[in-house]
Amino acid sequence: MVWVVKAELKDAYKVFVEFNDGISGIIDFNEKLSNDHRQIIKDLLDLDKFRTVKVDLDTLCWDNGVDFAPEWLYEIINKGKKKIA
Repeated sequence: MVWVVKAELKDAYKVFVEFNDGISGIIDFNEKLSNDHRQIIKDLLDLDKFRTVKVDLDTLCWDNGVDFAPEWLYEIINKGKKKIA
């Protein structure tokens, strides 16, 4: 089981994420936020709202109640290590 131990906002919609097993990387959320049909997710396109990112409940959370499963975040990081998008 993996969980997020550190998160640091890097640039616009990019967040550095570190997991309990030492795996880390930067996730660019721009595409996810732009393409998701749910308004609560789209609300994070407002950079002031996006900047409220923090680690809580072992994953990334925002003040508006959005969070993403740590397993999904982990998969994104691992895909990025194989192929840089």
